[in-house]
Amino acid sequence: MVTRQLFEKELAAMHSEIVRMGVAVENSIAQAVTALIEQDSVLAQKVIDQDDIIDAMELEIERMCLEIIARQQPVARDLRDVTSALKLITDLERIADHASDISERILVLATRKRVMVHHDLITMAEISKEMIRGALDAYVTRNIELAEKIIKQDDRVDELFLKLKEELIHLMSVDSENIEQYVELIMICKYFERIADHSQNVAEWVIFYVKGQH
Repeated sequence: MVTRQLFEKELAAMHSEIVRMGVAVENSIAQAVTALIEQDSVLAQKVIDQDDIIDAMELEIERMCLEIIARQQPVARDLRDVTSALKLITDLERIADHASDISERILVLATRKRVMVHHDLITMAEISKEMIRGALDAYVTRNIELAEKIIKQDDRVDELFLKLKEELIHLMSVDSENIEQYVELIMICKYFERIADHSQNVAEWVIFYVKGQH
């Protein structure tokens, strides 16, 4: 009984740290979206600076997970809990990396003539932000229906990415003076598409934990 109580306490501490990391990642995405819309270099730099903090969170949670496995030797659902957590934090860390990547591109854009940020890019950014929030909510509540909804949203982001890439390539052909800016915007689109992919992964790990299926 004592051993089980200790195990559950360690699991609770692990979940708490994952939620804390998730909040930090969600904030980074939100700030990156705002920095893009407002072309805010100061905010973009803040997102970049926060990436090391999120990396440290991932390492700490990884340490906690490995210690749980070594000491408690979990099986069945408990093992799924820990292994899915290990996979999930990897996706969270990659999302934070992409928020930093987007912010670096914003800093480059700030040094050049300003071009319009297409409304579809803003839509894509907002959906990506909603996906990570929803995936984290699904994790906290163990909500399979919400997780499945998040997974389906990835198709919409993919559609917007392909549409935006085509439009930006066209703009490069008719507005040669601003080719570099359009290249940066294509890269930003790709990073948001990757954020959506990793958010989908988070939702899939929730389903794996609850149902034992991936």
